Amino acid sequence: MSDLLARLERLPFSRPHLTLLAMGGLGLTFDGLDVATVAFVLPSITEEWQLSSGQTGLVGSSTLIGFFFGALGAGIIADRIGRRRVMMWALAVFCLATLVAAVSPNWEFFFLARLVAGIGTGAESAIIPAFLSEFVPGRLRGRFIGALAGFFSFGYVGAALLARWIVPMGPEGWRVLHVVAAVPIVLLLWWRRSVPESPRFLLAQGRTDEARAVVEAIERQAAGSAAIWPAAPSPTVAPSP
Repeated sequence: MSDLLARLERLPFSRPHLTLLAMGGLGLTFDGLDVATVAFVLPSITEEWQLSSGQTGLVGSSTLIGFFFGALGAGIIADRIGRRRVMMWALAVFCLATLVAAVSPNWEFFFLARLVAGIGTGAESAIIPAFLSEFVPGRLRGRFIGALAGFFSFGYVGAALLARWIVPMGPEGWRVLHVVAAVPIVLLLWWRRSVPESPRFLLAQGRTDEARAVVEAIERQAAGSAAIWPAAPSPTVAPSP
């Protein structure tokens, strides 16, 4: 067990780590986009459904309420069924719920759909950094997590740009924006094929052969690409007296 983890620690930061950064970064970008989307559609839905200030505030908080519960439960569930499965299910939940929100007939339905979307967004935002950091050597983990976190802000910028052009299209503009915000579900096609389960989780579950296969695959990819940060030196063993 310790040998496999030590092999991960000695790897240079290279292409397999960059690929994981891109996968997780896109996930967090779309999480940020989904969270920010509600703010840009509030004026439209407030006018359409003639909401009071209290109702508008409740709708505006819907995603963040769900976000809290999703983030709270993600780690517990991931320790039981695996980080990879939680990450993919969270993406599916938030995208499908966002799509459902686009056809909301009233504000109560919209609130519930956005609440469920927030659960998925919160779960994904919590599990991605924790999950993907388990592939990265400890000496570089802080930089990796910092880079991942930066992607979340790209989602806010993306939401602002999309809202600038889509919401003014007409009374249904906010619905179109929600449909666009659900498009990230296509990431599942990439994640299912390319994201491995965490070797640490597999070892904790006693699935040593699967963990070894994951570590060996990462080692092969790292060996075939240029190192961005060098590998850690192999530990030296003092000679016996």
